[in-house]
Amino acid sequence: MLRPGRRTARTLAALLCAVLMASLSVRTATGEGSGDYLDFKYMYYWDRNGVWNHTPAFDWLTFLSPAWSFKWSQEFDVVSGASRRIGSDNTGKLGDHGVDATSGASKRTTTGTPFANPWKDPAFDAVSGASKREIRLSENPGLTYSKNGSVYSGGIYYSDEPDYRSFSPSLTLSRDFNERNTTLSASGAWFFDDFHPQGAYSDQGGGKQIRSLTLSANQILTPLTMLSLTATGIYANGYLGHPYNPVILDSGFLIEERVPGDKTSWAVAAQLVQGYRLGGTLGSFHLQYRHYMDSWDLIADDAELQWYQYFGGSAYVRLRARGYAQGATAFYKDHYVGDESYRSVDLRYSQFKSLLLGIKVSAPLFAEWEDSPLLPDRFDLSYDFGIRDTYGDQGTDRPFAHYQLFPSSENYTEGTIFVGLGFDL
Repeated sequence: MLRPGRRTARTLAALLCAVLMASLSVRTATGEGSGDYLDFKYMYYWDRNGVWNHTPAFDWLTFLSPAWSFKWSQEFDVVSGASRRIGSDNTGKLGDHGVDATSGASKRTTTGTPFANPWKDPAFDAVSGASKREIRLSENPGLTYSKNGSVYSGGIYYSDEPDYRSFSPSLTLSRDFNERNTTLSASGAWFFDDFHPQGAYSDQGGGKQIRSLTLSANQILTPLTMLSLTATGIYANGYLGHPYNPVILDSGFLIEERVPGDKTSWAVAAQLVQGYRLGGTLGSFHLQYRHYMDSWDLIADDAELQWYQYFGGSAYVRLRARGYAQGATAFYKDHYVGDESYRSVDLRYSQFKSLLLGIKVSAPLFAEWEDSPLLPDRFDLSYDFGIRDTYGDQGTDRPFAHYQLFPSSENYTEGTIFVGLGFDL
């Protein structure tokens, strides 16, 4: 099992500095640099379980030559309650302390006393309140070669957080045909993940590997119409569970989640983009449909419609609506007695439907800023709101059965605010 650590992070940082210096030297010597950009992004996520996520990030693209380009994507996540944990040391929405050490917020204990080992002690400390903050770092450098309609790109993704580490090399190949009206592409990635839980769950977790292969075809049908088809296959094996969500039996005892050790997934998607002209401005409709199935008997379908309308040159507004529906895995149940081969209370494996609605505005900033490399040229602002037809657990005869920490009469909701500033270098 490959476990890259801080040495890998330092190597990636050194690579970033080396490429940055090389690109600056190339642009200084040749005067090239057209198409280079730096985008700063900020995302804030929240949901009804009280989880929030602050994510500042940036994307930097530089052309090393007319054919070679380098891109670096970096994210810094600060997360509250990333896992709805129970019984571990001051972590998650169901931690075992009366006061959260990081925020000082008070908590409410509803039953019993805290327990050090949730598998041996059936006492259940159901707590709601502030949760421990976690920091995640992820970087994704990539190198691309493009010439005569062919594009070859490779990248390395790496992320690290207190209890999870992921490392993945990837490769993408694409080729234009038919006077660039047809594009065929293939991409593959191999993830080497390591889940190392903390606190009372430190003896669980383990390694996981994921291999994915994607094939796609894009066809321009008319000057304003494009059709895309995509097929993806994924195989995952290793530790695929989530120890922080133990199963609560009908008897009230806790028992460890258990899921199969491998999973094969398939997905096919189609997208139709239809543009139009409204006077002197452009607009377009994007319709996408995706069908998913896996070896755990989970089947899902989602459809999304986006509408883009340009105004004032390069400014545009985008509206989106996405509907999603899935069935449950073969082993998922709302009630367990403890003798099942596989068991999980993770709602990702249950039957549910969701609806996502969003709006985005993108526009250039002040014209006098365009020639300054230190001032942003454009901005993006968006908000997405989602609702899922799963109800809360509190107030039912089995509170926290699925770790939905809101009243049983309410649906799960979530929202995401996104702000971005772009710099043309």
